[in-house]
Amino acid sequence: MSGPDVQIPTVPGEACKLITIVMPDDGSDLQILKALRDNKNIIRADSTSCYASSALADKKTRPGKLPEPILARMVEVLVPHADADEIFRFVCDQTDPGQPEGAVVYQTDAPFCTPYELPEGVPDET
Repeated sequence: MSGPDVQIPTVPGEACKLITIVMPDDGSDLQILKALRDNKNIIRADSTSCYASSALADKKTRPGKLPEPILARMVEVLVPHADADEIFRFVCDQTDPGQPEGAVVYQTDAPFCTPYELPEGVPDET
């Protein structure tokens, strides 16, 4: 049924930013997820395996070839637009992206996000 009489339910949502961290596969992804949950009450975050390769790596390769990729972790954090700069600084402080073999952190727009809350009693997975 359609027409002007039909009420279309609205989906609650907000403008967000997606903060992405590519970091070594050394367990530090779990530390950043725990820090985000404990210190900033962020629950919209995940960590996935990926391969990383740096064109600036200090390794010898054949001309025109990149170094072999290494196993890494990609952490994605979805935050409200208003909190994005604060959370981005927090993530940078936690991951220290300026160090060799350190993390790469960047932020992009996520035009629409649906907020949610975890029910009481959900155990901490980290």
